[in-house]
Amino acid sequence: MNKLDVILAYLSSERSLFLSAGIIGSVSLVVGLLFLMFSNYKSFAITMIVLGILEMAVMLPTYIKYQQKIDLKISTYESGIPAFTKAEIINTEKALKSFFRLKLFYGILIVLLILTMSFLSSKSLLFGIFTALIIHLAFAITIDNFGEKYTNKYLTELLKN
Repeated sequence: MNKLDVILAYLSSERSLFLSAGIIGSVSLVVGLLFLMFSNYKSFAITMIVLGILEMAVMLPTYIKYQQKIDLKISTYESGIPAFTKAEIINTEKALKSFFRLKLFYGILIVLLILTMSFLSSKSLLFGIFTALIIHLAFAITIDNFGEKYTNKYLTELLKN
């Protein structure tokens, strides 16, 4: 596998993660609307709707514009800049550290939300909000796990060449 193929595979996998997050936002919006219409868990429903809209607003436009990033990275690689691989290795190592920090933060936040929920009534406004946040944080950790896997594979390939 040549270096350009490695770059394209990585960028394609990264792009698909943005699409996945946008789809999760869409599903969250639909689930929130269904809960709003057919249940008494209004705080959960509204939080799911708000989080879904935020995810869609951030992730789907990023997915759509991602081809520009791919084109820029390919043109930079093809221009033969000698420091390209070195810069990519540095950026990829930073990304891996970020994945670790994000997942750690999300995990701690989930634990804190669960501990706080143990003191709340299941009918509480905050209970519904915290439940929706925990669901979204769990999906974020899942997406970040895939992102970390692809980024680690990309770094391994960069270091080989």
